[in-house]
Amino acid sequence: MFDTIWNAFIGAMNVVFLPLVNSMDPALFILATAFIVSFIINLATKFLVNQDRMAEIKEEMQAFQKKAKAAGRDPERMQELQKEQMEMMGTQMEMMKMSFKPMIYTWVPIIAIFAYLRYVFDVNGVYHLANPAWNGAIVELPVIISKILFIDIWHWIGGIFYRGGFEIISGTVLGWLGWYILCSMGTSMLLRKLMGIK
Repeated sequence: MFDTIWNAFIGAMNVVFLPLVNSMDPALFILATAFIVSFIINLATKFLVNQDRMAEIKEEMQAFQKKAKAAGRDPERMQELQKEQMEMMGTQMEMMKMSFKPMIYTWVPIIAIFAYLRYVFDVNGVYHLANPAWNGAIVELPVIISKILFIDIWHWIGGIFYRGGFEIISGTVLGWLGWYILCSMGTSMLLRKLMGIK
């Protein structure tokens, strides 16, 4: 049953995306995919989360943090803030609930897109089978940027959890997942600003 569903899913995705995979540079394809996913998530956030209330909560929390910092280690002032701290915990829960609301609608499509990217760009995936000499590298970053982003450490962590993949050829190279995460962070920040999401 699972195989039937998986094959139907892959067949449908291939109809839409395989021509693009075959005609686009992998880095651009993944960038475009990250942009689309970020747009869907931010659109859901824009319409499912009360932006004014979210801004209010953030202001309340910042004001409380300033008061707590000003109180320092004064036990009397800290005791006065305890009641407000309990209220802040309730406010934080409200913010978490609001933040989770878009995830209810977006997590299934996101998992589906990740599964398809893995199907295309992983070892013995569609792209590798079409280009057997390909070593899994999607982009090579400048050395300074790879040092700032601690790429070597991420490769090491990935090596712990993921065996049987492409060999790491350089500390400046990103595979499909690393490049997707980097693109996703950038496109998400840009879209949040453009869409006015708090």
